[in-house]
Amino acid sequence: MPATTDNRLTIILATSNRDKVKELRPLLENISSDITVHSLNEIGVNVEIEETEATLEGNALLKARAIFNLLSERFPFLIALADDTGLEVDALNGAPGVYSARFAPMPDGLTPAYKDNVLHLLRSMKGIANREARFRTVVALKGVLPSSAGCFEFEHTAEGVVPGSITLEEQGNAGFGYDPLFLVHSTGKTYAEMSMEEKNRLSHRSLAVQHAIDYLKTLLQQISTLSNDTKTHP
Repeated sequence: MPATTDNRLTIILATSNRDKVKELRPLLENISSDITVHSLNEIGVNVEIEETEATLEGNALLKARAIFNLLSERFPFLIALADDTGLEVDALNGAPGVYSARFAPMPDGLTPAYKDNVLHLLRSMKGIANREARFRTVVALKGVLPSSAGCFEFEHTAEGVVPGSITLEEQGNAGFGYDPLFLVHSTGKTYAEMSMEEKNRLSHRSLAVQHAIDYLKTLLQQISTLSNDTKTHP
């Protein structure tokens, strides 16, 4: 992509969750010098998109499309990146799954805090021997890129899965959400016992984002090759 202001590509992280932004930004900033990464807060957008779909894929696409439609006139070349993540526990028939962020019952429709969900999961798993679980993230991209034809619009989803188990009590002080309860099989540690760098090397979210980045790099290369071929053979 040419290093010009008009062709600069903006990636918008379609989330108001600052913890997610901290995880996602380092994974995306080094794709290209012609790409800038912003959170919704950084560009002055305060919007909550209700997750009404029954699947992680559906919710991720719902959020990516909504943010893309909201900002496509403001940014000529834009990618909205959204994710939805679920903790799937075998003994709970895959719950909390798509409802992971709102698993704990709350009065008056209030949204549960991380601690509420953690404690509710521990109560739900009390006395259960089978602690097997997995974290699954689906990342959705909705974007428009510069091309020899003017622009190229696309959608894409990518998935990351990490197997683990639910601990009997909280372990570690880092991370967020269910991190103190999710023991990663490959390391013998919970996410909350890992540094940000270690978690970013192997987490479900980083795997999904890396698959999305690989797709995006391939797409950018294909567009660049096509543009160069057009210039060589008009």
